[in-house]
Amino acid sequence: MKINIKSGVVCLMLAGAGISSCKKFLNVNSNPNYAPTPTVQTLLPAAQLYVGSSVGVDLEIDGSFWAQYWTQNPGASQYHSLDLYSVSQDQFSYPWTNLYAAAENFFQLYKLADSQKKKQYMAISLLMKAYTFQLITDGWGDVPYTQALKGQYADSNIINPKYDSQRVVYNGIIATIDSANKLLSTSDPVHPTSDDLVYGSVTSPLTVMGQWQKFANTLMLKVYLRMSQVSPGTAQAGIAALYAKNPQFIGVGDDAFIGYGYNTANKNPLFAEEVGLQQVQNLVASQTCVDSMTANNDPRENVFYEQAAALGSFVGVPQGYYQGTLNAGTFSIPSYYVAGDAQSSSSTNAPVNMITSYESLFLQAEVSARGWANPGQDSALFIQAIGASFNYYSNAIAATTGVTGGTAFLNYLSAGGNWTKYPGSGTLAQKMSYIITQKWFAMCGNQGFEAWTEWRRTGYPNFLQTSLTSQIGNNMPRRFLYPTSESTTNSSYPGLQPLTSKVWWDLF
Repeated sequence: MKINIKSGVVCLMLAGAGISSCKKFLNVNSNPNYAPTPTVQTLLPAAQLYVGSSVGVDLEIDGSFWAQYWTQNPGASQYHSLDLYSVSQDQFSYPWTNLYAAAENFFQLYKLADSQKKKQYMAISLLMKAYTFQLITDGWGDVPYTQALKGQYADSNIINPKYDSQRVVYNGIIATIDSANKLLSTSDPVHPTSDDLVYGSVTSPLTVMGQWQKFANTLMLKVYLRMSQVSPGTAQAGIAALYAKNPQFIGVGDDAFIGYGYNTANKNPLFAEEVGLQQVQNLVASQTCVDSMTANNDPRENVFYEQAAALGSFVGVPQGYYQGTLNAGTFSIPSYYVAGDAQSSSSTNAPVNMITSYESLFLQAEVSARGWANPGQDSALFIQAIGASFNYYSNAIAATTGVTGGTAFLNYLSAGGNWTKYPGSGTLAQKMSYIITQKWFAMCGNQGFEAWTEWRRTGYPNFLQTSLTSQIGNNMPRRFLYPTSESTTNSSYPGLQPLTSKVWWDLF
C-alpha cells in the first residue's frame, strides 16, 4: 500500500487537461509524468480532487444504490452487482486507492507546509485527512491507520501496514481534528485562496479559515455522533466539551463542496464516468425514494429526479427489478442537478458535497434530541435543517416548480406528509426516526454514502426494502469489501469480511 506523493500532482495536471475524475487514469505506485517539485498550492487541490473523485463517483453510486435512491436500469447491466448485493473485491479498488492517495497527499502537504511554517495549510491538511479517514473506516471498518501513509523511505518505508480497529481510527481522527484546531487562525496572512477547491472562492480571503473552523467543528460533531450507540459516554463527553467552546457549525451558505463545470475540462466526476460509458443511462430512480417523496408532497423530488417522459409523473423502479426491460420514458431517472442524467451536459455542473448545511443542522438536532446540548431546541433545528436543504437547491426548485425555494419550503411544511410532523414531545426513538429520515430525503443522490452510513448506524429510514434480486437473502450490505490489492500485496491483510458483517459503530 505504498502511495507515491507525486501522483496527486499528476491528478491535478490531468484535471487541467480535461480529465475531472482520477478514477481510472492513475497508478498510485508508478507515475513517470509527475511534477518534480510539489508545492502547497499544487498539493492541496490535487488531494482534494482525489476526494472529489471518490465521493462523487464510487461512494455516491454505491451509497445511492444501498440507500435506495437509485437502482440499475433493467435494460442495462453496469451496476447490476450492486442491486444483487453480489459485489466482488474489485468493486471497491478505486475508492480505496483514491482515498488513500488523498490521505497520502494530505500527509505530505502537512510536512511540506510545516517545513515552510504555513500553519493554515497544515490545519487544512489535517482536517481533510481526518475527513478522508472517516470515509475510509466507515466504508471498510478496520483499516490501516497508525502505520499507513509511511511507505516512502523518508517515512519509515512501511509497505505492509497493520490494520487498526475502527475504535483506534476514530480516536486518531478526533486527535487529528484537535491538532488542526490548535493551528486554525483567521488572522494568519498565509493561507490558501483559489488553490483551495472547497472554500477558496469565498468573498473575503481571511474568511477561508473561518469556514474551515466551522468545518472542523461540524466534522467533530459528526464523528462523535457516529459513536453515539457504541460508545455513548465518550460521545456525550466529547460533544459537551465541543459545545462548551460555543462553536460555530456549518450553516446556510457554508456548505463544503467541490464545484465543477466552470469549463469544459472540469466535468463533475460522475458525469465524466457516464461520458466514459458512452452516456448510457445506467442509473434510474428507485421506487423506494420516489414513492416516499411523492407520498409526502416533497417538491425536492423535482430536483433529484426527472419525470417519466411518457407519463408526466415520477415513477421509480423497484430495487433490483430485472424481470424484463422497461420502455424508455416509463420510469424516472436521477436529474442533472445530482449529475445523474447521463445524456444531459448540465450534469457536468453538479457539485460534489462533503459536509452540507442541512447535514450539519440535522446533526445539531440529534444532539438536542439526545439532551447532550441545547435541550429543547431539536424541533426548531429539525425545521431549520429541512429549510437549509430547500435553500441549497432553491434555484433548482424555482426552475423545476416555478416557485422559490422559500415558498416551496413553507408549502411543504403546511401540505407535506407525515415526515414534516416532528414529534417534539415524543421519545428519542421517535425523534430519531424523523431526523434521520428527513436527512435521508435531503441527501438524495447528493450524499448517498452518508445516507447509507446513517441508515447503518440508526436503522432509519425504516422502510428500505431488500433488493428483489438479493444474493444474500433477507439482508442488506453493511460494509465495503477490502480490495484485491490488499489481499495480494499486504501481508498484514486480516482476511475478507463478508458484506453483511457490521462495522464497529453499527449496532442496528
